Formats: sequence, C-alpha cells, structure tokens
Amino acid sequence: MFSGTYICSARGVNVSTLSLLPTDLPLGTIAPEAPYNKMLAEGIESQKRGQDPTAVELQMLKAAQTELFAWLDDQKEKGIQSYAKLCAERYGFVLTDRGSVAFPWKATDHRRIGFDSDFYAPDLAKRELVPVQPEPTKPRVIVFATGRAFAEKNARLLHLTTKQSLHNAKNVMSAQAYLVGSRLVSGYPQTDVQVVTVAYDMVTSEIETPALRIQAILDPGFMHPVSRMAAERIFGPCVSRAPHLEKNGTFRRDNTGRILAEPLSSEQIINNLSKIVLVGGSVGCLVCFQALMWMREILDQLGVDDELKREAVQSILCLHLGPTTVIPPDPDVNLFSVVNVNDEFLLCGNDIRAVTKIAADRDCHIVTDPAQPNGRRIVCVVDVPGTLFPKDGGGFSFDPVGTHFGHSLKHYTNRLRTLGLNRVVSRAIEVQGGFILKDLLDDGP
Repeated sequence: MFSGTYICSARGVNVSTLSLLPTDLPLGTIAPEAPYNKMLAEGIESQKRGQDPTAVELQMLKAAQTELFAWLDDQKEKGIQSYAKLCAERYGFVLTDRGSVAFPWKATDHRRIGFDSDFYAPDLAKRELVPVQPEPTKPRVIVFATGRAFAEKNARLLHLTTKQSLHNAKNVMSAQAYLVGSRLVSGYPQTDVQVVTVAYDMVTSEIETPALRIQAILDPGFMHPVSRMAAERIFGPCVSRAPHLEKNGTFRRDNTGRILAEPLSSEQIINNLSKIVLVGGSVGCLVCFQALMWMREILDQLGVDDELKREAVQSILCLHLGPTTVIPPDPDVNLFSVVNVNDEFLLCGNDIRAVTKIAADRDCHIVTDPAQPNGRRIVCVVDVPGTLFPKDGGGFSFDPVGTHFGHSLKHYTNRLRTLGLNRVVSRAIEVQGGFILKDLLDDGP
C-alpha cells in the first residue's frame, strides 16, 4: 500500500526503540504502516536530540506525506461514512447494529480536570484561567477550548508527566481564550465584550476525541452529554425563567423530562442571543455545534414557535478554527470555518477537497461552502504553518510540536486579525436578530 525509504533506516535507527510511536501522531492510528508516520516520529525524536532534519530528509518526508494524503483522499472517495468506519476499526471502536460508535464511557456530565467552575477568563497578569460567570445581558464570546486533548497528545511528544500535561491543559485553555479575545474582539480587554472559555474537561485525546469525531459522521444526531450541559448553562439564562436549577446549573426537569422553566419574551430571547459569538477549536468545534443544536431543543421544549427557534439560531455567529470532523449542514447556522491546508489534525476526520479545490493557489481564500450555498456557511482556507510548511526561498520548515501539527490558534487568529475579522465579530454582536453571514463579510473590512 505504501512505499518509500525511511529516514530512520538511512540513519541506522531502529524504529522499535523510539519512545515516540507512529500511533502517537495525528494520522498514526489511521495509517500506522505509512512511512510518513514512522519518518515523522523519528524526525521529532532527532529534533529533541538537537539534530534537525536535513533538506534532503525533509524532501523525503514531504514525498511520504503526499503519498499518505493521497491514500486518505482515496479512502474518502469511497464515501465519508465508509472512511469513518475504517477509522473506527483502526481505533478499535465497537460499532452498534445501527453502525454508530458504541460509547463505552460515562453518559452523564463530568469534569475530569477538577476545575471548580465551568467558565473561565484569562488572567493576563498571571497567565492562567480564573473562574468567571457569563452575564446574559452582556456581549460575550464563548470559546470551546481544546486544552486537554492537545495537552495529552503533546505530553508524549515532549516527554511530560500526566501532572505536567494537565497543567499545560490549563495554560492552553488560557492562551486560547486570550488569543481569541485579543485578535478577534475589537478593543479587548478594555471592551465590554466578555471573553470566556468553556473549561469543562470536555473530552480526552486517547479515546473520546476520535470517537466523537467519528460519531459525528456515523450518527450526526448524537449529542454528547457535555454539549447538552454547556448549552443549558450558556443559553438557559438567555431564553428562560428557570427558578429551579440542578447544582451544575442545568435545567431541573419533572419525572416526564419536561423542563421546569418558562420562556422569556421573544424580544428578550433574541436580544440576549444576538450578543453571543461561539468559537470552537478543533474538537471544540463539534461540541460548540452540538451545544447550539441543543439550544434549539431547549427552545422546542419551552414551547416557542418555529419562527422564533429559527431566528434564535440565526442570531448567533459560530466561528470554527480548524474543525476536525464533518459538521452537518444546517440552513439556519451562520458558520465561519477556518481550515489550514497544512493541518494534519484536520485531515484526520474531515473532507475539505471541495473547498480546497476552489482555493487551489497558495493564499488566503474565503469561499462559500459548496454543501451550503445559502450564504450562511463560509469557509476560509489559509496556509498558516504546519508540520511541513513551504519556505519562501524554497524547501520546507519543520515544526510539528510548536504548531500542534499545524493546528495552532495563534496562527489562525493572527491571520484572521490581518483579514479584519474582528470587525465581522463586532458586527455579529451588534446586529439584532437573524443575519446572513455572507452579508456581514460583504459589508465588512
């Protein structure tokens, strides 16, 4: 299936003695036999020893990467559902009779890191997260962070202990909230726009993250309990009078499952929701999307009419930075997805060929998603740094760890700031009621 000469073989290195395994890499579990993953693992180990790959070795690595990406495209050509089942098999997941992943972990809300609160803001002086409560009447940007997943994956890349990786998770979440605020919110932090991160330890990298990505393809209607929990804590105060809440801030229900709450007036609901922008990072994109869908379910259970439910969803901007799985098309969601053509996490679970073919040359492109050409779903294709990134003078730079294999909010948010997207975020918060994302972009910078 794969061909190629390994860098490690050329150096006389035994792959089996490497502390970093191909399965530790983003594409390693899906294709552990691919030369690229073996070469990349050895290249990272060599870099840690102070020996950077040579220009020739980087060319070999690039050729192996191209071969692997072509194989992934061939698998996706057979159908994204078929590809998802292949990934499930490679991860060792059991499929149900309906063909979806059988989730073996908790089906209730949970927090594994042990935070004392569910929402945090970055403390710029301490460079860490501090507890905060979102204020329903204030404009706010809510970041669905990816700290734990990256911290666990990079712990092996950097030979960190579990305790160190969990500390890194908090740092990553803090950095993500700060980057989103400082790059995408005009005047931050002096502005009255509140930037908070959903600091649930949403999913783990070892099992739950890939399973959740695969499940989104095999069973698009699946809703992770943390997504429901986040939705009720974020949107509950915006849409309802709920005097009875559970200890975790979710709705209390009667024995039939009915929410014990009354909806606010239509005007209050739209006014509150129009002040919200949701930002997802990597797997956080999926949790962010599911939370928005659960808001629709909340409104349905509160008994509001269909037109109000539609306008409520259309009043919110969803910004996805590096979505790592397929997000189902939804005619009401204003979704701005930012993808990096050099991102290996992105290639794990998504199929972006239709978009990248439109934006084929090396530059930044904003295009209407071919799957949803109504102006609400827009994709921004960027060429920010990744594991292997072409240099202006020729050749390739090698930065797998520093860019989280290409998925770095720093690079995404910096590029979006240069595009003036902070103006679009501001306008999404300013507009009362439903809007069409393409109109905001056309009237923006």
